[in-house]
Amino acid sequence: MRNNLRIMRNYQALSTLFPATRRSLLAVTLVQPDKWWYLSELAQHLRTTPSSLQRELSSLVAAGLLQKRREGVRTYFKAETRSPLFPELSRLFEKTVGLIPALQQVLERFGDRITCSLVYGSVARRDEHALSDVDLLVIGSVGLAELAPALRRAEERLGREVNVTCYSVREFRAKVADGDHFLAAVLRGPKRFVKGDRRDLDEIIG
Repeated sequence: MRNNLRIMRNYQALSTLFPATRRSLLAVTLVQPDKWWYLSELAQHLRTTPSSLQRELSSLVAAGLLQKRREGVRTYFKAETRSPLFPELSRLFEKTVGLIPALQQVLERFGDRITCSLVYGSVARRDEHALSDVDLLVIGSVGLAELAPALRRAEERLGREVNVTCYSVREFRAKVADGDHFLAAVLRGPKRFVKGDRRDLDEIIG
């Protein structure tokens, strides 16, 4: 319930600060700052028409928040990471419509059936590139067959593939105790929690 309220307030705060089209454009470009989006691709991703985006894109380029380049008949846009505003805006959108909030919103439907969930790999290390997949670990009583359709919504919103690995609490604990190489690497590396925290993970491990 607290997660639901926090997500709702985050979206309301962002809606107050930015008009809808500008908010959507900043969200998709800031969350993947290394990716060049061509105009039709942006429109398809945001489920709108290229003409509806052109005015806002021009404003964001003029303000120094987006870069623009042309290749033949295509026009490409990406976040202007050299802007002094980029770090602050990136953090703002990460907290509101970024990776973790998007996954939280999708996984909240499963409630207490998910005991703990976290992102690991390149995204957790923050050294991912534009085409990096999101590696998600889910511990609980929800299986891959149930998670996969729900996570497609997160993939559409983030423009990234989400690779999910599921374990029951008992299976996870047993594999860790047996020294499973994959889980040992995950536990050693950086993690970004979608549900729960380090204390919850330690309790599961026992």
